[in-house]
Amino acid sequence: MKISRADIIPTVALPSLVSAAALIADMQYGSHAVAVEFIAALAAGKLSFVSFAKKWSPTLSWGAGAAAVAFTQAAITGGVGGGPAFYSWLVSVALAAAARGAYLHHTRHDEIKMDMEQVKLQTALIRQQMAHHQLVQKATPEPAKTGPNLTGRTVEETKLRTVVHELFQAELLGCTVERTRTGWTAVLDLPVNLDRAKLRTAWDKVASGMGVAGEFMLEDGALTNQLVAKFIDGDPLTVVIPYERTSGARFTDPILLGVDRFLNQVWLDMAYNHTLAAGSSKFGKSTLVRSAAVQLADRPDVVLYGMDLKPGAPELTPMLPILQDLATTPEQAHALLDWLQEELAERGEILAKYGDQEWDPQKHGRPAMWIIQDELAELIRQGDGGEWKKTPASKKQESLLALMRFAAMHFLSATQQPSRKVFGGTTDARGNYANRLSTRMNDADHRRFIFGNTPGWEPGKLDQPGKFLLQSPMHQRPAPYKGMWLTGDEFRSEVARIGATTVRAPVGKRLILPTAGATNQDKVRAALTKYGNMTRRELEQATTLGEKQVLDAARALRPEIERCEDTQTWRLVPVGAWEAQAIAGR
Repeated sequence: MKISRADIIPTVALPSLVSAAALIADMQYGSHAVAVEFIAALAAGKLSFVSFAKKWSPTLSWGAGAAAVAFTQAAITGGVGGGPAFYSWLVSVALAAAARGAYLHHTRHDEIKMDMEQVKLQTALIRQQMAHHQLVQKATPEPAKTGPNLTGRTVEETKLRTVVHELFQAELLGCTVERTRTGWTAVLDLPVNLDRAKLRTAWDKVASGMGVAGEFMLEDGALTNQLVAKFIDGDPLTVVIPYERTSGARFTDPILLGVDRFLNQVWLDMAYNHTLAAGSSKFGKSTLVRSAAVQLADRPDVVLYGMDLKPGAPELTPMLPILQDLATTPEQAHALLDWLQEELAERGEILAKYGDQEWDPQKHGRPAMWIIQDELAELIRQGDGGEWKKTPASKKQESLLALMRFAAMHFLSATQQPSRKVFGGTTDARGNYANRLSTRMNDADHRRFIFGNTPGWEPGKLDQPGKFLLQSPMHQRPAPYKGMWLTGDEFRSEVARIGATTVRAPVGKRLILPTAGATNQDKVRAALTKYGNMTRRELEQATTLGEKQVLDAARALRPEIERCEDTQTWRLVPVGAWEAQAIAGR
């Protein structure tokens, strides 16, 4: 409560005026004035007491009380004077101050209460106004739209509708946008006045108008007026794709290579198709070949052979446990190619007897076959000259490529630098590879020897190891893929696991490659060491010796080798048995 001058002045002025009036009355009327004042004081006090007792009007009660005080002060001032008069003035001032304070308190309380009531009334008024506004909004009909509705359920849908309308003055009949792991996919329903081919041609403008950083892939929808736009945000192929073991029951089951740009798995049908893998060193070509090899070797109706003419055969030697045999010299490569010709002829005769056109291991009795060639260029360089000039390896390879797919015999060929020389001076052989893969190639011109001159097939633009392009009967559009990362430990583990159950070709029906040796005895010993039990004919194939030379060398090696009459084969005598025989002869 705040007290101002307006409160203090009346409080002091009223008792002062009463004292002044009493003094003036006393001077004029003397004791008669004092008597009247006492009688008036008693009467006012009596009235105030009765009013409070009978609960009359508060104004009358307090007014009579105030009059009694004032007449009492006047009587004392006029009748007594001096100190009592001053004391009565002070008492009157104090009573006036108390009365003023009480008045101000009650007045302030009433003002606060009035303010609260006013706030309540204003709040109620505002609520009524809001309710009235809502009622008006609901009751008022929406104004007719003058333009197309371009608002979508997502930001991308709104942008698509807006950009298409701005570019073609056409409103999409429908636009469904769904989120994917690598971005989003939109299915656009086109109006009659917007052709799908026209939208495809101008899609660069649509992408620019949307202002998104990424790449679009366009596909035709299920309906003739539908276009599917797949947006790829960034480069999802930068991640490492771990190796995943697959289980194939037959050689016709596809193998898993990796993932596409939408992180969907990419499978490749290898059956009845030759496969060519190209790419510069250190960009993942060997990993792709290894991944394909272990998956094929894990099939129960598949056998693998290898051909690696690089010194030491560094790529295919670790695969020996899952290979039936490995050719590492030009002589062995020619022997392998000649054996494939013989095997092809035999399978052709078997198919003719059955009246079938394609080889089925379950029906025809021999497994499907893949020959893995690590560096095709080395076969041509080493196998086309010298003594093989008239029967070059490239011509044998080309003939086999053209003929042996129906017999479930396949090539999986790899090369670092494809060129005309790799295919024996011609590109005709390349045409027999239905499946073509390529990791990055440092020489951009080499792409035409893998994919031809069709625009878009640019392996030189692949920016990371493991990325590759794939062209096959099921993959006709240029798109980057990411191969599975098969670590060295995983590769060795898979080779050991599969090699433990790999079934070798039986004696007498298997491939025999030439073996090296300084003498005839060394050749026979090396052949028996590599192949175990061997027939005389197999020894002749391995040593390139005649029948008499083989028998003479074998007899000269006794007792290190022996002939088993039951199986009609030659074999190395086990070391333990040879030592026991030597001790017994002492």
